[in-house]
Amino acid sequence: MNKLYHPDYQKNCILGIPNSILKHYGAVAHHNTLPVLDERLKKEYKNVVLLVLDGMGISALNAHSPDGFLMKHCAAQLGSVYPCTTTSALTTYETGLTPLEHGWLGWAMYFPEINKSVELFTGKQSGTNVAATENNIVWDNIGFANLFEQIKKVDSSIGCCRVSPFGEYWTDTNEAICAHLETLCKNDGRRYIYAYHFQPDNDMHRNGCNSERVKADIVLFDKQIEQLCANLHDTLLIITADHGLTDVEECLIEDYPEINECLYAVPTREPRSLSFFVKPEFKEAFPARWNRHFADDFRLMTSEEAINSGIFGIGTPHKRLKDFLGDYVALAIGKKMLWFRDEQGQASGHLAAHAGLLPDEVTVPLILIER
Repeated sequence: MNKLYHPDYQKNCILGIPNSILKHYGAVAHHNTLPVLDERLKKEYKNVVLLVLDGMGISALNAHSPDGFLMKHCAAQLGSVYPCTTTSALTTYETGLTPLEHGWLGWAMYFPEINKSVELFTGKQSGTNVAATENNIVWDNIGFANLFEQIKKVDSSIGCCRVSPFGEYWTDTNEAICAHLETLCKNDGRRYIYAYHFQPDNDMHRNGCNSERVKADIVLFDKQIEQLCANLHDTLLIITADHGLTDVEECLIEDYPEINECLYAVPTREPRSLSFFVKPEFKEAFPARWNRHFADDFRLMTSEEAINSGIFGIGTPHKRLKDFLGDYVALAIGKKMLWFRDEQGQASGHLAAHAGLLPDEVTVPLILIER
């Protein structure tokens, strides 16, 4: 069996980035900081900018822009949190907490009180375009105090700005992000800016990791960021990713009836980091049925085994952690992903995915640019 990847939460993980930022502004760091980042932050730049490019793992940079501006400023390679997916990693960047602590464990999670799997970012019932509840059940259960709140609590003079599709400085292109950053960094006063772009992840899912479309994205981003940096002053720009991706073969739970009949809810969390909620009468039979089909592609564990392994993090477990993990979890160690058909009977059609345990999925760059 392939060796199970385990994030080094203490020494070499993206978890250190937000904790270094918290420490820099005098707030309480929840976990260890990153020494390489701490040294740059000691220079007391007026602007500290964290830019997260979704899916831009180290393998994508090496494949598509190995001699580019970004790679020339790569100070380290870090492991993501687990699962290495957007919801989990961005919440770590927003809180300084591990997935074990903050409870954001994948794209969608099952809420037993409403008997539905809910997409965490959209609030929709998984596989549909319909809101799962009238209230915001996600935030009611796993809401958090973000870095802005934690920083402002100790120093209200620090300006905090969010540049993203979810922020006050709205954008949906890297070009627009760079324009916002240039403008904001010229303003007076110390500030922390958190910026996020959903590419190249979206194009990698649709076209595969090594497509010309993805190459064009990364080469363009490299040039745009180099141009931005030429116009920055008194600024530390931290660029990283939430995860990388790997090319995959999509499988659908409906095509495995002996597995599907064991479940009382659709598979949840992620297609490469799954949680299963198993009917009582099938709990003993489920592992053998699963392993007949997927033993070479997934590591099956009970939720208790997964928690105890420490793969979801260190710290105090979220009070709803066990509710969300279900009876069994399956962690991808091969090239397959497993999900279900949506309400229209459609599969995702993804050619690449993340949240598994392969190096391409879990390893991201730490790029530090000082101006």
